[in-house]
Amino acid sequence: MGEHLDTVLSRFGNMLKRITANNAEFDDLCVKHAEVTDEIRKLDDADAGHAERDERLRRRRAAMEEQMFAIMQSNTRI
Repeated sequence: MGEHLDTVLSRFGNMLKRITANNAEFDDLCVKHAEVTDEIRKLDDADAGHAERDERLRRRRAAMEEQMFAIMQSNTRI
């Protein structure tokens, strides 16, 4: 990865650690996000309800990401 990305990742990584340490709601969202992402990865294409379940899980994850981004934005230092 380029040096410019390392700088960005470092800044956001530090911000995420700070928010997680001080905001139980954000930490809970991170845990749930990881669980839903894991469920998406485990879906079996041969399963009859695969497409519907995949869509539902992806919508759920997107909603969580919106909440997470809002929390991150409110905790961003200028």
